[in-house]
Amino acid sequence: MGKLRYFIALWASKGAYILLRILKRNATMYPGFVALKICPDYLARTKKSPNVLCVTGTNGKTTTTNMVADILSQSGMRVVSNRYGSNINTGVATALTHSVNVFGKPRIDALVLEVDERFSRLIVPFIKPDYFIVTNLFRDSIKRNAHPEYIFSILDTYIPKQTKLVLNADCLQSSQLCKDNERVYFGIDKLDTDVTECVNLINDFSICPVCNEKLKFNYLRYHHIGNAYCPKCDFKSFDADYRLTNIDYDAKTITVKHGETEDVYPMVNRALYNIYNELAAISLMSEFGADLDKVKEYMAKISVTQTRYNETKAGKTEIIRTMAKGQNSVSCSRTLDFVGHETGARTVFIMIDDLFERRDSSEFVGWIYDADFEFLNTDDIKQIVLAGPRCFDYKLRLLIAGVPEERILCEEDEFKAVDIMDKDIDKLYLLHDTSTYDLACKVEEKIKDVFRKEYSLKGGEQA
Repeated sequence: MGKLRYFIALWASKGAYILLRILKRNATMYPGFVALKICPDYLARTKKSPNVLCVTGTNGKTTTTNMVADILSQSGMRVVSNRYGSNINTGVATALTHSVNVFGKPRIDALVLEVDERFSRLIVPFIKPDYFIVTNLFRDSIKRNAHPEYIFSILDTYIPKQTKLVLNADCLQSSQLCKDNERVYFGIDKLDTDVTECVNLINDFSICPVCNEKLKFNYLRYHHIGNAYCPKCDFKSFDADYRLTNIDYDAKTITVKHGETEDVYPMVNRALYNIYNELAAISLMSEFGADLDKVKEYMAKISVTQTRYNETKAGKTEIIRTMAKGQNSVSCSRTLDFVGHETGARTVFIMIDDLFERRDSSEFVGWIYDADFEFLNTDDIKQIVLAGPRCFDYKLRLLIAGVPEERILCEEDEFKAVDIMDKDIDKLYLLHDTSTYDLACKVEEKIKDVFRKEYSLKGGEQA
C-alpha cells in the first residue's frame, strides 16, 4: 500500500506541476505540497540521484546554491535544484518530483538543494545529503527562528552522520556543528579593513563556549565573523582548509589556497558576503572532485541571481538593485555596510517592508534597531528615500543613527516616491525585501523610465 501511495503522490505532483505551468503560475512549492499530503514519507521514499548536495545557513544560501547548480550544469551534468528559494519541505519535495521519471527512477546526475535551516529536521534526515554547506549562522527573525543557538541545535541534531560538511571557519557559530562528521573549512585571511573589536550592534558569539571567558579576536570582519581565541583556555577558531588569501577588486579576482596550491578565480560579486558565498561554492566543488580549471571558466560566466542583485543604467544614472532581508538585522546590516562603503555620490532607495506581513499581519519592527543603519550616515549619500508603510519607522531609526533629517524623504507609496525624489544623481541603490522582489522590479522600471526622460530633456542620449 505504501508503494502505491508513493506513486499516486508522484503522479499527482507531476500533474499539479504541468497544470500550474499551463496556467502560468509559480509551481515551486504546490506540487510538493500535493506529494506530501498524499504520501507523508515522500522525501524518504523518493530515490535520490547519485549526488545530493545541500546548502543552508542564515544568509547566502540561495546565492551559493545557484552557484553550485550553475557550475555543475555548465560542466555537463544533469541537475535539478530548487534555485528560486523554495527551501522548505514542500519546495524540496517539488525538486524531488522533477528529479525522477514517472516510474520513480532518478533521471539526473546531481540534486542541488537549498535547505531552510529551521526546516532541516524535516528534510535532511530523509534525503541524506552527500555534501552539506553551512554558510553561516546569525540572529534571524525572532518570530521565525527564535535565536541562533536554537537553529544550531536543530542542525546539530538532524544532519546525518555520513554527510560531509563544508563549513565557514570564520563563523564561530556554524563552525562548531556536528563535530563527529567529516568536514572541511573555508575562510578569508586577514584583510586591511578588519578590526579587533566589534563595531556592529550584534555579536552573538563573544563568550567562550568552554569556560565563559570573553573571547579576543585576532581579526574581526563583522558581527562574529573573524578569527578568535580564548585567553583563558585552548578554544579558538578552526583553521581553514580553503583560504582566500587575496582579493583584487581592480582585476575582479580572488586567490584561493588549498594545501600548497593557489588558484585565481574571477570575482562573481564585489560584496564581501558574496565573496564568502563564492568561496563556499569553490570549496565544495574541489571536494566534489570538479576540474578547478573548468570551475574558473564557469565562474566567469556566473552572476548573482537577479532576485538578489542586479546592475543596470538609465540615462547617466547607475542603478543597483540589491536585496536587504527584512526582519533579519544581520543580513540587512551586511547590505547597509556594502552600500555605505561604496564610493561616490549616491542615493539610497529603501523599500524593505515584508509584503505578506503588511498585507496579512503586523510586522515586528524592533529588528531595525539591531540593524546597523549607522553605515548610511556618510556625506557621500546625498538622499535616502524611504518608501512603503513603515517609512516613518525607518526615518526614526535613521535619525537615531545621526543621519541629517534634510537628507531623508518619506513616502508611503513606492511609486509616488519615485516622482518626488531627486533626479540629478549618478548612482542609486534600491534595497528591497525578499517578499517585495516583484514590487521592486516594477519600481525599478519606473525609476529607469523617469531617469531616461530626465536625461533626455537635458540633451543626453538615451541609455
